[in-house]
Amino acid sequence: MNQNAARVSPRQYLDGMDPRVKLATALCLGPVVWRLGPAGTAALTLFFAAGTIIAVPRSGYGSGAVRGNAVFVALWATAKCLFDIWSGMAVTTAVFESAVFGAKLLTLIFLGLVLAATTSPRQMGAALSWALTPALGHRAWKAALALALLVHNLPLAWTAGAAIRRAMRLRCPDLPFARKPALFATALLRTMSLTAYDRTMAVAARNLDRPEAWRPVFARPWRGAPPCFLAVGLAIGLLYLEL
Repeated sequence: MNQNAARVSPRQYLDGMDPRVKLATALCLGPVVWRLGPAGTAALTLFFAAGTIIAVPRSGYGSGAVRGNAVFVALWATAKCLFDIWSGMAVTTAVFESAVFGAKLLTLIFLGLVLAATTSPRQMGAALSWALTPALGHRAWKAALALALLVHNLPLAWTAGAAIRRAMRLRCPDLPFARKPALFATALLRTMSLTAYDRTMAVAARNLDRPEAWRPVFARPWRGAPPCFLAVGLAIGLLYLEL
C-alpha cells in the first residue's frame, strides 16, 4: 500500500481531495491574497503558478486558458499603470503598484483555475450543497445545481471562444478591429444557446434536477485538509508579518 501511495502524482492527489476542503481553502485564501503585500503576493503567485502548471494543462481548460488569462491580467495591469500615471503618480510607483495588482489578480485566477480543473462540477455542487444546507435547508440543492452548471459551462465556453477566434482569423482576416468584439460576442452567444437544450436534457436524463441527486456523499472525507489548512495558515502568517 505504501508503494501505491508513493506513486500518486500531485495531480492525482489534488483530484482526490475532498471538494469541501478545496472550496473552503479557495474561499479563505481569496480575501487573504487581496490583502497581502508585495512579498507575500509574489510567494503565493509562484505557488499557485506551480499548481496551475500541474493541474490545468491536462484538464478541459487546457494551457490556452493560462495564456488567455495572463494576457487579460497584463492588459488590466497596463491600464491601471497608465491611469495612475495620468492622475499624477510617479512612474516608478505606478509601475510597481500595477505589477503588484496584476500579481494579485493572476494569483486569484490561478486559484480558481486549479479549483475548477481538479474538481468536477458534481463534486463542487455537492460541497456547496453541504455548506448551504444549514442555512437554506432543502433548497440548497438548487444553488448546487446552478454552480455545477456554471462550472460545467466554463470550459465549453472557453473552447467555443477559441474556435470562434480561429475561424475569425481564417475567414475574416480583413475584418476591422472595431467590429471584432461584437461579432465574437454574437457568435459565442449563438454557439452556447444552441447547446442549451442538450444540457437541459442531460440534466433531466441524469435526474440532477432533484434534491436527491445533490445529497452530499464524499468518497474521501476531509482528505487533504491538513496541507490545505497549513497553506491558509502560512498565508495568514505572511499577511500578519507584512501588516
